[in-house]
Amino acid sequence: MKRNILYFLLFISISSFAQKLTISGNIQDTTAKTPLSNAIIMAIKLMDSTLVDFTRTDKTGNFKLRPIPIDTYQVVITHPKFSDMGYFIFGDKKNLDYDFGKIILLPKNVSLDEVTIFAFKDPIYYKGDTLIYTADSFKTKANATVEDLLKKLPGLKVDKDGKITSQGKAVDKVLVDGDEFFGGDPTIATKNLNASSIESVQVYEKKSDDVANSSTGEETQKILNLKLKDDAKKGYFGKISGASDFQKFYEGEVLTNYFKKKLKVSVFGLASNTPNSSFDWGDVYKYGLNNEFNQSENEDGGMYMSFSNNEGQGIPQTIKTGFYYSDRLSKNTKLYINYTYNNSEIVSKKTQNSQYFLTDTSYTSNNITQANQKNEAHAINFGIEQRIDSLTDFFFNTKIKLLNNNSTSSDETDFLTSDNLKTRNTNIYSTSKGYGYDVTNNLKLLKRFKKKDRLLTLNYNNTLSKNNTDGVLKTDNYSYKDSIDFLLSVNQKKASENNNQSHFGGVSFIEPITKKIKIEASYDFMYYNSKQDKKAFNNIGGEYNELDSSLTNNFINVKLINRAGLKFIYEVKKMRFTIGTKARNVFVNNNNIFTNQQITQNFNNILPFSTIRYKFSENKVIDLKYTTSSQNPTISQLQPVFDNSNPNFINIGNPNLLPTFTHGVNLNFNSWKAISGKYTWLGINYNYTNNDIINSTAFDTIGRTISQAVNVNGNYNVGGYFGTSLPFFSKKLEIGPNFNGSYSSNKSFVNNLENITQDLRSTITLDVRLNFDKFNAGVSGYYSYNSAYSTLNSTSSTPYSSQGLSGEISAKLPKNFLLESDANYTINSKRSNGYNVNFLVWNASFSKTFFKNENFILGFYAYDILNQNISIDRDISSNVITDIKTNIISRYFLLKATFKFNSNKTKEEDDF
Repeated sequence: MKRNILYFLLFISISSFAQKLTISGNIQDTTAKTPLSNAIIMAIKLMDSTLVDFTRTDKTGNFKLRPIPIDTYQVVITHPKFSDMGYFIFGDKKNLDYDFGKIILLPKNVSLDEVTIFAFKDPIYYKGDTLIYTADSFKTKANATVEDLLKKLPGLKVDKDGKITSQGKAVDKVLVDGDEFFGGDPTIATKNLNASSIESVQVYEKKSDDVANSSTGEETQKILNLKLKDDAKKGYFGKISGASDFQKFYEGEVLTNYFKKKLKVSVFGLASNTPNSSFDWGDVYKYGLNNEFNQSENEDGGMYMSFSNNEGQGIPQTIKTGFYYSDRLSKNTKLYINYTYNNSEIVSKKTQNSQYFLTDTSYTSNNITQANQKNEAHAINFGIEQRIDSLTDFFFNTKIKLLNNNSTSSDETDFLTSDNLKTRNTNIYSTSKGYGYDVTNNLKLLKRFKKKDRLLTLNYNNTLSKNNTDGVLKTDNYSYKDSIDFLLSVNQKKASENNNQSHFGGVSFIEPITKKIKIEASYDFMYYNSKQDKKAFNNIGGEYNELDSSLTNNFINVKLINRAGLKFIYEVKKMRFTIGTKARNVFVNNNNIFTNQQITQNFNNILPFSTIRYKFSENKVIDLKYTTSSQNPTISQLQPVFDNSNPNFINIGNPNLLPTFTHGVNLNFNSWKAISGKYTWLGINYNYTNNDIINSTAFDTIGRTISQAVNVNGNYNVGGYFGTSLPFFSKKLEIGPNFNGSYSSNKSFVNNLENITQDLRSTITLDVRLNFDKFNAGVSGYYSYNSAYSTLNSTSSTPYSSQGLSGEISAKLPKNFLLESDANYTINSKRSNGYNVNFLVWNASFSKTFFKNENFILGFYAYDILNQNISIDRDISSNVITDIKTNIISRYFLLKATFKFNSNKTKEEDDF
């Protein structure tokens, strides 16, 4: 039945274009009264401004376009020495041949009473180094959000958490008309702004704002800028929505925007206990969910955060609110301020099966962890931009975060032999309460000169952060066999205080040597001071009053860095080439106050880099980059005291760690063909690291893991991706095959023996879409194959795979009804027992729009109708394979009402 429906839809699509229009004519020069060659004739589809075909006149002035589908077109005739001329064609099956006969173009100096200019923009094109998508060229459903629009753009991917990638690279920042929107949280813009308000989507790279905390010789960020239409910058617009099942689940949000010339005010609020509004990557970064971060230190000692997303894992509850204000107070002064508040809670239950492979044996652990995590954060962002004179600009920005968190967790683990006999059991209960703050200040001065491209830049920024935690750790251990090796029970109070500060000052100067050649020189000075004071108190007689010296330490890490750089820039119309290097000296002092021991390090690095960008045309570009980076160990890796928060996994610091040094090569290619709409992107990357920081792990006789960070040479990884979008039948049918793969080789040590883990991962995807005026459908399938090989134990080399098939349908019905449905079927194989789970997640909605402007939407939404949703993952690390299963929200139903409003009191643009 499904196959017959698909054949029927394809038949309709093909048959509707069986008949074609032909357009021809002859162009004459009115002054010389002779045929005019090299005039350009374009056929532009009137409905969506798509360029369908174009050609040039021959020596006799004749032209003939290729046959095109029946539709309404504007035919534009243009020549550099003559005025443009336009015609409209209303296609009809009864009249398929359009011969304009002789067309006479008027010279450009002829005065006309009225001139109407029709502008055509490619759906995708390059302007300089910026990739631009013309928003109206991509159809979206009625009342679509920006996120819906981004999912339609070739080369852009938006995952379930709202994280955006462009040509395989993560987007670092989303801007709206060049400004951060609600403090830079990208999902507030992409999930709430209407697609119809966007004129274009711009993707480009810019020099990193955080020069002090960069980890490479050439620092860039990938930016996605949403350019609003002029109509969207006037008056107000927004939406109010609420949803509930009137029993357990609810969602609610308010978003209002007011624009008046340069003034912009936005306010939003959100409350939810469903996965739809919870714990995305932007929330974690901007709203202070600090326990979701992995805190690291860059090559210069500055702190930065990475994030392992837990979207959809556990049962969430979230409240967010904030406002954004920006205005140009005068011609030369711009002020902006925003505030956000976040209060969140997640309750989770996770089961894990870990297989440990040693040279002479193997064993397994089964773990159940239950946790409750609460976070609260206030964040303020204030900035001012001041033009001092026509050649000088000054920028100041400060960001303040106040953080609070509470957590409790219980953990039970059983250890079993290879014969499935239980050897021991551990129970861990812990509580933690923390608070802290982060303050960042940035100042920048840009000084231009009368000589073009000469530029002086002065930077200063500093950061202050504090994070205090207090908690209790209790562990109980039981052995099922006679052994002299056993673990003692623990009942301790833990206290930790972390203080960090950094200061960065930098200057750079660009001098143009010729019109094509520039030289950039730079110098930076950095100071970092990190302090970690850890205390542990044993419970004696019901009181935590005995200091445990083996778990107590006060450690200070100080870094002084001097860095100088030189860059050569060569730039012509089609090519931009840069080559340069940064040389630095790093002085490190690790001071163990508790033991009165100091370790000092002094080392030098050379960080070369080079980039080349070649534009074959405005729509075909290739990039090649070589970078080097160096990353210092974190203070937690340096701290020479072991961490017993989990008695089964003991971590010990290593104050003798050296910084890493990584070489990276990246190749990227993009091609867009305007007539066919075909878009192709591909990329290859390679990274090789010396002094990589890895774990040296020892396993004792009872299966406990004792780990310490050490340096190794020779770790590397290589990856690649390829994707294309192939439209057929005027984009009614689109097929998009995609492939990505990676291979890595990483050294580690297991019981003092070198172990090399080789990890191969590959995924192939095929997307098929049907796009009609009132009906959209899509089918996507993927197959992912993963294989890891360990040199210490070949039995750990067990490949595993996952497969998936998804489909979606959206149909606009009479009386303003809309039916939408999507389904995802996942197949897991070759995993641990209990983790080879196949499941189908089916969602559907039925909604109706009301009122003249169709701005009130009432709908019924069903999630996971079959009640099969589950979260399963696998992690491979050195000689350990871990399968993970986490509880998530499964089947629920919501009745949702949405009211959209704007000062124009017009219907939302329907680009279905």
